[in-house]
Amino acid sequence: MATKPTPPPLQLRPELWLDARRALWLPSLRLLVVADLHWGYAETHRRRGNLLPLWGDDEIAARLRGLIDAYRPDEMLWLGDSLHAVAGRTSAERFLAAPGTPRVTIIAGNHDGRWERATVREATRAGCYFHHGDGAPSVPDGHLEIVGHHHPAVTWNDGAGTRVKLPALVESPRRLILPAFSPWAAGTPWNDRVQPDETLWAVAPHRIFRWRATERPPAPPVAG
Repeated sequence: MATKPTPPPLQLRPELWLDARRALWLPSLRLLVVADLHWGYAETHRRRGNLLPLWGDDEIAARLRGLIDAYRPDEMLWLGDSLHAVAGRTSAERFLAAPGTPRVTIIAGNHDGRWERATVREATRAGCYFHHGDGAPSVPDGHLEIVGHHHPAVTWNDGAGTRVKLPALVESPRRLILPAFSPWAAGTPWNDRVQPDETLWAVAPHRIFRWRATERPPAPPVAG
């Protein structure tokens, strides 16, 4: 069976594009931004005696490599919680050391404590102010705040037991909340949290679409 191609990115602002692989692209800076990778989720839990399957890190690496191949960025920005815990840093360190990895700026999140690579708390690029989102720093005047941390998601329920949940991006005139990059992230339902000036973008692997309160889940494709 043929794999569906990744859809073209969605333009949020003149210099901000949302990729369905849960990444933000700033073409003028050749900058890729992702949040909440949680490298080492399974490894961390297994070290604590929770025998999760060793799954997730290869998927993170493959999706990042696909983004790098597609955009050829000069810089990547990991917007906090790059690790699930410092004990699970093995795959992240391997990825960062691999040939072809661009410069990576790692912003510290609440899960990154004691990781020597995560020492930066904030970054400013071309009118955008980046931080993890677990605090409330003062945003510079005239800057768009871009955060992670919250793992926003969109959910639907048809009332008969069928439930659909997708990662989401929250957009407002003053702030973007990025979807979690981790395949382990369950996501925080954001349907009832949307403010009047916010737009909620559902991010499916092959489609990005605006959520509206009256919408039902997308119809499944017809077999044939």
